[in-house]
Amino acid sequence: MPGGFYIDPVRPVDHALITHGHADHAKPGHQNVLATPQTLDIMKIRYKDQYALNQAQSISYGETLTIQDDDVSFHPAGHVLGSAQIKLVYKDASIVFSGDYKRRKDLTCCPFEPVSCDVFVTEATFGLPVFRHPETSDEIKKLLQSLQTFPERPHLVGSYPLGKTQRVISEIRAAGYGDTIYMHGALMAMTQYYSDQKVDLGLYQKVDASNRKEFDKTKYNGKIVICPPSALTEKWARRFDNPLT
Repeated sequence: MPGGFYIDPVRPVDHALITHGHADHAKPGHQNVLATPQTLDIMKIRYKDQYALNQAQSISYGETLTIQDDDVSFHPAGHVLGSAQIKLVYKDASIVFSGDYKRRKDLTCCPFEPVSCDVFVTEATFGLPVFRHPETSDEIKKLLQSLQTFPERPHLVGSYPLGKTQRVISEIRAAGYGDTIYMHGALMAMTQYYSDQKVDLGLYQKVDASNRKEFDKTKYNGKIVICPPSALTEKWARRFDNPLT
């Protein structure tokens, strides 16, 4: 198809269409970027003035924009806040590029929307039949049951900053847990953005584990603490007293 643009390019280009804000899809350094408003915000949080060197243009779900001879529209992908499938229509042919998408219920973003097309180009990270993910609510129930069984120990949960952390918090809230949820500082910026976008996550607070001598590890006994997966094996996690991870 003509158009002179790239979808989720891995190197800086003049014209980039971005499906969502995860770093393997949204790279810094493009001259012109077209994405949903939330994806542009997320890129700006991550990349500052490198998120679009010349122009950033937002497009709403369902809106159609003509680029040269292509009609381009963005549609909900259900992956993270602002994530989109991108549909291209040229003459009588239509192609949908899924980006990352999720069909399970997620209160932190718009649900996946089936889009009619001639060709569907799909992500397939977990496409093999060997992948059978358990029910989300069952996994959250295990966490809350462990809190009741081991109230003297903090419970560390490894979760990525964008989308995953906020979904975990949302699922915990849906299961009835109302206490403050604590988190690593690396998760705060994206979580605060979700809150600013009116995603209800309840009370959360940053864990300040920078000073080992002043760190009160007993404060987090019986509490949920979320951190990047890499932090589970770092000194940061060892600040806590016998954490369950």
